[in-house]
Amino acid sequence: MANRTLGWIQNPSDFNSLQRVVQIFDPESTHYAALRDYLIERYIPLVDIKKSLQEKLDHNETVFSYFDLVGRSVDRFGNKAKRRALAVGSSLIQVSIPSQSAGTSGKYWTDNWTSDGYLRWAVSLNFVEYLRDKDAYQISQQGLEFSQAESEEERDSILTDALLAYPPSTRILSVLSEQSPQNKFEMGHKLGFSGEPGFTSYSSDIMTDYLHQAESSDEAMSIRTDVEGTSDKYARMIAGWLSKLGLVSSKSTKLSNVYLGTVSGFRDYSITGRGMHIIRQAQGFSSRAKIPKFVMWEFFATTGSDKNYVRSRRATILRLMMNTPTKSFNSLVLALKNRGFFDDPAIIKNDIDGLDGIGIRISTDGITVHLFDTIKNFDIPQIQGQNRNLDKVERDSRKAEFLAKTSLPPRFIELLSIAYESKSNRDFEMITAEFFKDVYGLGAVHLGNARKPDALAFTDNFGIVIDTKAYSNGYSKNINQEDEMVRYIEDNQIRSPERNKNEWWLSFPPSIPENNFHFLWVSSYFTGYFEEQLQETSDRAGGMTGGALDIEQLLIGGSLVQEGKLAPHDIPEYMQNRVIHFGDLN
Repeated sequence: MANRTLGWIQNPSDFNSLQRVVQIFDPESTHYAALRDYLIERYIPLVDIKKSLQEKLDHNETVFSYFDLVGRSVDRFGNKAKRRALAVGSSLIQVSIPSQSAGTSGKYWTDNWTSDGYLRWAVSLNFVEYLRDKDAYQISQQGLEFSQAESEEERDSILTDALLAYPPSTRILSVLSEQSPQNKFEMGHKLGFSGEPGFTSYSSDIMTDYLHQAESSDEAMSIRTDVEGTSDKYARMIAGWLSKLGLVSSKSTKLSNVYLGTVSGFRDYSITGRGMHIIRQAQGFSSRAKIPKFVMWEFFATTGSDKNYVRSRRATILRLMMNTPTKSFNSLVLALKNRGFFDDPAIIKNDIDGLDGIGIRISTDGITVHLFDTIKNFDIPQIQGQNRNLDKVERDSRKAEFLAKTSLPPRFIELLSIAYESKSNRDFEMITAEFFKDVYGLGAVHLGNARKPDALAFTDNFGIVIDTKAYSNGYSKNINQEDEMVRYIEDNQIRSPERNKNEWWLSFPPSIPENNFHFLWVSSYFTGYFEEQLQETSDRAGGMTGGALDIEQLLIGGSLVQEGKLAPHDIPEYMQNRVIHFGDLN
């Protein structure tokens, strides 16, 4: 079985291109005829691919494989393209969507990544059906109607209905109906399985501070467009679709910048009157019946070695609730155990909260579970529990303990996973800074560019220079990273723009005494002789003290602050050039 991710879309936004993608499956459409009559011949140079696709369209076939539709990134010799500019057209979707530079470059095809995005979008809106066992696709009845829509008004009406059946778009409408305006970070915080890899969201406050300190127009542009969590990106895309349909409005914002004066900020989104009316109808708050939600097994997790198991567990929760929309939480846990899911009840509750976060109206108080939406039937492939990743099982068990024994928001407990994902370094930086700000109650900023530490945490009386490392196998002594930390410390001690023109140290309050700065490494866990690195860093920095926090101790410290058992102003006392131990999880 191919392992496709569906339900979550990062890139496509053009309705006309989406309609052409759906028309690939409709032999009666003008676009199908264009593909058959000249597009394949003109824009697919590789003979074998051209012949295969041409034969299928000549026979009016309507079921196509993933690679028929998405293709690969290959050059004109059939080899893997070394860069995107060398890639030639190799699939039906690629030659259905002209590249953005078609007018100047003559490249009338898109890349395989964009093609995958459009296919994923068509499937997620139930215009195209995914035949999982064959890794193939065909048009749905709703897709046929969309394909044959002749006017923009008719097309947009079908799109509106499809989006109201797509849970993430109703989630965005509901979030905006509760509070408008919101930017992509504020919406992203409330969208998806909060915080887990694949659904990360950055703090609006942290990002605003980050943009406030951008040193150039190019950096400001990059922060606005490129620095975002995955849920933030999903929220931005969905709000953009809804805006085109008149259900959401958006406006630009301005903010002050240390170096540039005034710069463009992050766009704000608000629900419109029509959007408010439509979402209430879709949820059954009028004489109109609730619109059934369309989901697939693939919607329920996007990444991670254990994602198939997690998808099946969450899908099974929903299927059980579809049969009995109100039931006791304990009976749900028992029914899951009878089906091979022996996860801690805290994990099950967190899954329910996450299902609500993706736009399925379901809730629990730990005693009773209620499903308020009607869900279209969907299937769950057979994935056996014994195939679980053992590291993931252990980590989930630890996560369940934190969920049960602390009051930390689940999105921060997901740091237990993110800290081990080496590809999630930026997520780890951002969310760690937010954790120090929101849970420890410290001032915090994310810096994280060249010649800057990842983050700073501070009060008016002390400051901490922070370096974060997301490592799957732990963080061991490293002389290069010790050198880097010493440079940051010396930057802050000398404070000369001639030494470092970005002057990142100005983010610290001026009231902090010179002798009350500290350094800190944060990682999954620390191995080997790491305390030697702490002592050596201190010696090279004129005796400044620091520490190291593994991810569990970071969370435990935050929980102790919440409980009033650790005062934020006492944190410098723990900076003794050792791996910090705040306590155990009780």
